[in-house]
Amino acid sequence: MASIDTLNLFDTYKQYKAGTIKVTTWLASKAREANLLSDLFLDASGANFKGKGRLKGKARAAQKASEKRNGQTHQIPLAAIPRIAKAIAGLKTQEVPGTIIETLEEVIAARSACNRCFEGSMEASTQASNQRHQYFIGVLRETLGILKPLNKDSAQADKCKSKDSKDGTAVTNQGVSGLSNLFEHLEVDEPTEWSTCSSNLPPQSTKATCTYELDPTDEDISFAIFCLLKDMTDIRYYVRQTWAEYREYQITFTTAAVTMNTAISVYRRLNEDFLSNFPQFDDHGEIINYLFNGYSDPNYESHDKDFATYTGSNFKLPSKVFFCDLVYEILAKFFMGGEVAFYQQDQARTAGLGLSDDEEVLMKCLSLFAMANANCSGNFYNDQLIQALHVAKKNKTVYTWVVFAVQLFVDTRRVVGKELDRVFDEAQKMRKWMLATLERSLLFGQTNKVNNYYKQNDHLFRITKEGIQKLLERDFMEEALNEYLGDRADLYRWGSFYLFRNHPMILGLLTQYFLMQVHLIGIGLGGDQGAIITSIHLYNASQQSEQVAKSLQWIDLERVIEWQDSSWLFVGDRPTLPGKCFKHYNLVMGVSATAFSVDRRGNSTVRYHKNATLPFAQKKNRKLKIMSTYVDLMWASHGSGKPGTPRWVPTRAAEEPLAMLELLVAKWLEGKFEAVQSSSTNGNKDSLTRPKFHPLRMLSIFKERLKSEDKILRFDLLTLNERCVEMLRKAQTVFVEESPLDYPRHEYDGDTKLNGCISHMLAGMAGVARSQPTRFTEVCRIVQEVIEAEGSIEYEKANTRCFLNVDGEKIGIDNFKTPDEDNLLLCDRARFGRIIIEDDETGFTML
Repeated sequence: MASIDTLNLFDTYKQYKAGTIKVTTWLASKAREANLLSDLFLDASGANFKGKGRLKGKARAAQKASEKRNGQTHQIPLAAIPRIAKAIAGLKTQEVPGTIIETLEEVIAARSACNRCFEGSMEASTQASNQRHQYFIGVLRETLGILKPLNKDSAQADKCKSKDSKDGTAVTNQGVSGLSNLFEHLEVDEPTEWSTCSSNLPPQSTKATCTYELDPTDEDISFAIFCLLKDMTDIRYYVRQTWAEYREYQITFTTAAVTMNTAISVYRRLNEDFLSNFPQFDDHGEIINYLFNGYSDPNYESHDKDFATYTGSNFKLPSKVFFCDLVYEILAKFFMGGEVAFYQQDQARTAGLGLSDDEEVLMKCLSLFAMANANCSGNFYNDQLIQALHVAKKNKTVYTWVVFAVQLFVDTRRVVGKELDRVFDEAQKMRKWMLATLERSLLFGQTNKVNNYYKQNDHLFRITKEGIQKLLERDFMEEALNEYLGDRADLYRWGSFYLFRNHPMILGLLTQYFLMQVHLIGIGLGGDQGAIITSIHLYNASQQSEQVAKSLQWIDLERVIEWQDSSWLFVGDRPTLPGKCFKHYNLVMGVSATAFSVDRRGNSTVRYHKNATLPFAQKKNRKLKIMSTYVDLMWASHGSGKPGTPRWVPTRAAEEPLAMLELLVAKWLEGKFEAVQSSSTNGNKDSLTRPKFHPLRMLSIFKERLKSEDKILRFDLLTLNERCVEMLRKAQTVFVEESPLDYPRHEYDGDTKLNGCISHMLAGMAGVARSQPTRFTEVCRIVQEVIEAEGSIEYEKANTRCFLNVDGEKIGIDNFKTPDEDNLLLCDRARFGRIIIEDDETGFTML
């Protein structure tokens, strides 16, 4: 399992820094190897790259230890880069690797995108800063022009490119939206931590290496801010697109909700990484002030209208939308105003604040979020939006990630639009089904005596039912409102289930949580009683003997086999012969493999063929595995096996969305790298290198994995277990009544003997002597009747519960449309509330 100690989010700024270090280190290393430019490399120890004074004491010792372990890092002036490149070009035998050319092109593209974002202003200080950006880009382009002819592939490709490509600038003209896939070819030095055991890792070299980086400049701040906002906006658009897919019935609301929730966690990590380098921008307002007061003067001249705009593949965002100015203003002036800020609807309308419907909903929901946080301190079923608001209130700081988290809430309502009620309706349908299947299973448990599972786990059913009723059946926010405000609660009642109807993510998270709980109960019940596994082996034996046509599939069981892994349920390959069916079934049910050992002649060494004594199960039967990878990563096997102890214990992934993101992507990588492992690493997973993904790529993989498991969580294992028990009861009746000599009632009657009856029958099919017919033919007829009547019903219902229209031609596409009021802050509306503003280009009109 991949390590989650360091999340592998490789955001745009990290990509850029890694790219510049890679190119600069390659140039400097090649120059030093050839003894070129000795004035730049006077001292091999790096004495000419001094820092801010000489360290002393422990600090000096720590630095030496770090240098010995990690090598030294030196800084090189930007102006020296073309000079080094020219010197290397003078070496006729030197060829430049393609990865260096590609990395340099992508570094140029990233800086160029930032420059285009800020070049709209004609203000003097902004122009000066842009000129420094352009100088930086110009130096890199000059270096690229020198190095590119030294790469054969690049030289050949240039002949096939357009005129723009020939001058080396085409790569810099791509849209900002294309930057999310930059730097994908960057090599990663550290091995993947696929397991906690590192004994198979190749030994690390103790030789210190030198790395070189460019001198830092003041423009790094604006570039880092641009990268942060760009990554967050890319994710914002991706989440909008995700909800657009839901709107068009392409994905489930639970998948959209979990993806959005994980995106907020990614926001937090990106913001924290940014603040580790630039702590002065802890409050989002500091970023806005820096860009509009320090980097540019605020004005409304026509030549400034494109300043700090963000251009995507099919949209263009003005600066106030790009920076989420309006959401920040509402958070800073309203939400942060008191311990629990409540929106006074009548007073606000009387005061003429000019709030739109969207903004009123946001104010009301922020009030409810604040009240929820007063009770749960940010820990409400892992809702990262509620946690974000709690962190902001606790630290008295409106972080950038908090602003974008709230902006996602606003965006979701806008994208889903008229389908908001559909989210609530689907959640209620899921609630009714989950309660119904739990209640039906409990009722069946009153007569189910296979074992004591129902008696020992009654509390699991009860707790899950109560949770569903409390959070999805009743309006718990209204109940909390009454408790918190008492007589004043009537002032803040804005409708039944108001928060749920306006916050699809929380509905999706709660529904997903209870789907997982029902799935775990079904896995526990089905695995503990063994009826599903026994039915699978009986069904397989019926097909392999051709008593049931192979074309007649029990779809529900086939899906379970697929999701469980055939080798787990059959202890190896799926058996095809009667003797094999008997052997593999008993292995699954806990019989020792020695019971089926053979001598050198292939004859059995066990006496059950002579005296008809069946092998004795010395261990517990194999349990069903958690079929959803997403759920499985949340739990680890307890391992004790003692009665009354939980079978699973939660992992970090159960509470930390970032840990889940890392682990789920790692699982995806395991599947992708299986072929590579066998061909290039001799099966040693630890020797693989782990690619670093852009967060947008990780979210995309994450969402696709969730989509692939929607049916699993909606598959009714409780009802399937009941159906299997009923079928085995019918088979048991045939055995006891029609072959009483082989199946004496006192030994083979009752639910506790259901699995034993099937084992006894399969033994007869395998050749064990019997006094009467095994009744295999009659039992196969029962299996066929069940398949024909109900063989695919649970899988079909699972499909229906996804509420998808996979055959539909309409694909959900979001054009990132935002209302005009997002461009006008509340303070400006108060100032210009009685003035008519018209803009023919944007169509913006306000009174």
